[in-house]
Amino acid sequence: MTPSAPYAFDSVALTAALEEARIRVHRAEERHVRVACAIIAAAVGDILTEHHHDAAFDAHALRLTVNEYDQVTTDGTYWTASGQERRITDVLDLYGLDEWVHHLDRDNRSVWEPLCHYERTEGKTEYYRLDLAQAAALPAEIQSSARVTEIRDRLAASTRRPWSSEEFVYNGNGGLVSAGDPDAVHTDFVVSDADNIRVAEVAVNYGPEDTETPEEDTALSRANADLITRAPDDLEFLVAHLTHLCGGEDAEALHLRGSCGHCGTALYTSALEPTPAPLDSATACESRRLPGGRTLQLQHVLRT
Repeated sequence: MTPSAPYAFDSVALTAALEEARIRVHRAEERHVRVACAIIAAAVGDILTEHHHDAAFDAHALRLTVNEYDQVTTDGTYWTASGQERRITDVLDLYGLDEWVHHLDRDNRSVWEPLCHYERTEGKTEYYRLDLAQAAALPAEIQSSARVTEIRDRLAASTRRPWSSEEFVYNGNGGLVSAGDPDAVHTDFVVSDADNIRVAEVAVNYGPEDTETPEEDTALSRANADLITRAPDDLEFLVAHLTHLCGGEDAEALHLRGSCGHCGTALYTSALEPTPAPLDSATACESRRLPGGRTLQLQHVLRT
């Protein structure tokens, strides 16, 4: 077996990746507990209405008990909005309710405790009242929020991509001149879509009476035009990455797009990487040796 060359790795990047993964897991666990609190509130409603979702019921708070081992349970005691104390007594109902209450513990009390009112402590046992209305008001995941939904809708409604930007420089008489021409007094940055339909225009005047910083003003306008040009693709990437991080669709999942027109290698894309590439992420085909000793290396191109 031919010995292979030693592989390289970035220890700093690995440490950062591990820490990032741990943070993601922690956030996912916190979200899981918050969802469990909402399910507890829903379960109380289901029990009291015998699963008739449109029926009225009067439950304001549910007792949670934290024992000396930091385990959280419930005995089914609840309070109405007027303060009357009542109790769920059916064993099967309590079993189903306790199944979700057991997701709460000392390690995640920073999630569920703010939803509670402290009741009292007896010995090593603490008693809390879970505010059911507050627990039921489950905040939407960021990737499902109204704002992100609006961003997705705007992206879907935008014209065909990619967009591009062109720069037109004019002199004082309105004639086209080259960038940097001493007679130039105005520049238009025109953003167009893939069908050459004008999307936006950024203009800057820098004649003698317009500004004392013509180079800075032009650079800022060019940056604004570039921002507009890249915004749809950048937003699409960020939304896909957001959904990936928040536990939605796997934005890193590879999808077979076809094969290379030069070498036949299978090419894939993902939501985070729209450029077709092989599984090893190489951008070029294997080198081909030509007569005379020269080598030829072609870039992967998706066969159409």
